[in-house]
Amino acid sequence: MSFGAMALPKRSAEKRMSMKRIVICDDHQIIREAVGNRLGRLEGLELVGEAADGNELLEIAPGLEPDLIMIDLEMPGRSGISTIRKLRETMSEVPVVEISVVAVSVKKELAIDSGATGFLLKSATTEEVAAAIDSAIGGRLYLGKGVKAGGGQTQELERLSKLTPRELQILGLLADGMRARGIAEELNVQPATVYTHVRNTVQKLGVDTQ
Repeated sequence: MSFGAMALPKRSAEKRMSMKRIVICDDHQIIREAVGNRLGRLEGLELVGEAADGNELLEIAPGLEPDLIMIDLEMPGRSGISTIRKLRETMSEVPVVEISVVAVSVKKELAIDSGATGFLLKSATTEEVAAAIDSAIGGRLYLGKGVKAGGGQTQELERLSKLTPRELQILGLLADGMRARGIAEELNVQPATVYTHVRNTVQKLGVDTQ
């Protein structure tokens, strides 16, 4: 494991049961420290690991059993979006909050394709970080202050916030033209599982299939 990736000491089993386990991935140590300091001010949250790039995150995350991952959107090498897509293959139920140094226009394709359930600026306050984590763990999409839904996408993003990370992932694959059996092979699940997710997605989005 390189200097950039760090797994933090585990606490007692009883303490761990009451804590939400967070992993941070950012190529700047100062940002990891800043976000970590904000987490340290919040009750019920525990920073259990850090990674300096996407590949390191993919290496350490499974063993840390996080409840949520915070990841930089703009990293050299493997991008934040690419890393999230890879995470969805093995850790599909773990929510991800993307963080960015600048205000970005969040399009619906970004939410669908990456599977992220939250978007924050790196300048976010402690209160915003808490709100993003609470929303993401609760399965709701969170857009921090300064992060705007571009092109009139706000209503669409609100609809997408009803979906789980796995449902978002499958919706993205369907949008790319993949069929259910191909998606099942891609995600290493049974076709029936894919059909179940599709039915749930249709119901949540209120899509008329008649």
